Amino acid sequence: MHMAQEPREDILSALEFRYRRILTWASIVTLVCILDVSWSWTPSGEKLLGLFALLPLLLPYGFIPLRLHSRRLRSGLTLALAMGCALLIPGIHLLRFALTWDKRWWILGNLILGLLMQPVLIVIAAKTFFSMPNVRHGRVKLLGSLAYGFLLFGSFWSLYSPVPGYIRDNEHFAMRYLSDCAFSAFLDAHKHGGLYPTGFASLASSSKPKCMTNGPWVINPTNPTQGYFFEYSGSTSSSTVDGCTRFKSFTMTARPVVFARTGIRSFFVDEHMDIHATSENRPATAIDPIDSTLVFEHRPQ
Repeated sequence: MHMAQEPREDILSALEFRYRRILTWASIVTLVCILDVSWSWTPSGEKLLGLFALLPLLLPYGFIPLRLHSRRLRSGLTLALAMGCALLIPGIHLLRFALTWDKRWWILGNLILGLLMQPVLIVIAAKTFFSMPNVRHGRVKLLGSLAYGFLLFGSFWSLYSPVPGYIRDNEHFAMRYLSDCAFSAFLDAHKHGGLYPTGFASLASSSKPKCMTNGPWVINPTNPTQGYFFEYSGSTSSSTVDGCTRFKSFTMTARPVVFARTGIRSFFVDEHMDIHATSENRPATAIDPIDSTLVFEHRPQ
């Protein structure tokens, strides 16, 4: 009595795997699109480092065609299914990011084309895989590939930001500068009977430099730093001390030089030292919400 042998995957490919070319081209197109977009978005001095960081994403799309055209058909199918599922939602988010911040036609074209390939991988790979006879450990291998795809998805989600990195850096600089200036004004007032200085020497010119405080850094108002304009002004009643006009309170604001390009939020601080922020194209005020994330050194997502 002869026992039925488990079908060989290379034989199954000729009988049941009718969409191998489609999956192969979908994988190759996705790989090229990822390379093109990542090369365009990575700074010139960090391109090789960027490609190295993307290897966990690039290698699977290269392995899919290799496995599909070898005797590891099921492995190629499960990998295609996993990668299609893992990259579908990130592709949508990256396309939205590009539509907001980078509308170059080749960037949008690559993102759209690469995104369209993911449903192809999912549908064709799933249809082919589940139409094949069950083999020992087949489902386990599928779960392993899906786990890898989930890991890639989680990595993307933990690193992704809807705002470009340089804008987040500009905003962090503006918040840090306002916080340090407010603290410098507090120290200056502590030395002068609780009265705040006329202004910061780095933000305005004055015929009385002694009436100004230097602040934490020097900023030339005609050359905005880190994409923001800063403005300090005294408020409430004033007093004259040693020939200098001093104030019982102050306000200081930071606004993007070009709204939505060098920054998407404006900030406000006063003698209470709480930083208020608004995403509207206007100066922030004391009634805007307080952003307390500076203490934790990160910007809310």
